[in-house]
Amino acid sequence: MNRVLTTQSVKEELSLPIDHEHQFPIHYAYDYLNGGMAYLKLPVLRLNDYLSSTQFLRIGCNISSGPETQLPERGPNAIDISPSKAGLPWATGILFCRQNKYWQLTLDTTRLFLALFAADESAQKMVKSDHSVAEISRKELRYNMEEGWVKFPTYLYTEGDPQRTRLLAIMNVFVFVFDDFWEMHETSSFVSIQQEFISRMNPDFDNGDKPRTTLQSMIDHAIQEIIELDHKYGNNAGQEMIDLMIRFFTRPPPPAKYNDMEEFLLYRHEDAALLFVLGCAKFALNSSVDFDSPHISRYLRLIKDHLAVANDLGSWEKEKRAYDTGKVLYLINAVDVVKNLFHLPSDRAAISMTEALQLQIEVDIDAEIQRMIDGDALTAEEWRFIDATLYVMSGNVFVSTVMSRYGGETYRLA
Repeated sequence: MNRVLTTQSVKEELSLPIDHEHQFPIHYAYDYLNGGMAYLKLPVLRLNDYLSSTQFLRIGCNISSGPETQLPERGPNAIDISPSKAGLPWATGILFCRQNKYWQLTLDTTRLFLALFAADESAQKMVKSDHSVAEISRKELRYNMEEGWVKFPTYLYTEGDPQRTRLLAIMNVFVFVFDDFWEMHETSSFVSIQQEFISRMNPDFDNGDKPRTTLQSMIDHAIQEIIELDHKYGNNAGQEMIDLMIRFFTRPPPPAKYNDMEEFLLYRHEDAALLFVLGCAKFALNSSVDFDSPHISRYLRLIKDHLAVANDLGSWEKEKRAYDTGKVLYLINAVDVVKNLFHLPSDRAAISMTEALQLQIEVDIDAEIQRMIDGDALTAEEWRFIDATLYVMSGNVFVSTVMSRYGGETYRLA
């Protein structure tokens, strides 16, 4: 960074003045690449032009551009933000981001459910190595909750209205609290979580089994509300999101070694809940896009690869410290895999190679988008989803940069 950043300077430059009132305040700027690699340059991507001009939405609606053309707009639930203009460290060639307006609702909902987990009798009993679900929740409430993983829905699932935003916040709590427990314990210890909580989310759950606690009742209500939205709008976005979350909770532990990067990425897709992330984006959009459509299969694969690699770069130092000090059982990170596969001499070299991989994925995504445009086979719904998921990618990088979870207090702004 060439200039001194402050919370105020970031606010002034991050968005248009008219949108300042909607900004989620930024208090951290984590330069996890330490200024970047001298021999790596961010790629120039055509998709940036398409994003800035709402080209994907126009393609879907068959609207040509012209001096008097009324360009389609994205929904009213988010604002445009520009991390580069604000001077934030920026580790991707995708230049644009969006931010959901209802971040305070996300904070309030997260705080409520963490408090319920912290007080729940079942959550307190689920303990091994002094790390119960209740203790994990209490720790989140004590330490700077608003600067941690609570930010993900605000910057990844930007187009949700207030109701969908609240429900996405609840799902986010489930994923991060249960995943923290999973990382600290043997998989056999996770059975209690599945029995007490996750079983209630299954579509074949016996509703005759009345909830015993306020938390179970709130879980039941949230799941029912999601399903009712599906019925109201005639799609399966909510049920698919729930199914993908349950799939995430039943993933196997990592293998002892990975034979190649492909093997690692396929496991990382599951371990990082990347299909669930895409399911959340679909739910936020109230979309009926088919994840099995052959028209977007290559694109979805590249998106998942990018989300995995970019997140691993941001979280590397935190995860390496946690593993080295015995706080977690597994080190599941692309930087570690790259270092081992190539027998690299240092972590710095592995970070450089992993960043190069991320940038290559971005170039591949850019080419795939151009191929899809030339092929003219996608529906308007698919183009709208592509537009939204590009913001999922940039939002993933943004959250890694501005939350305290990865960089810590060293990177707090004045």
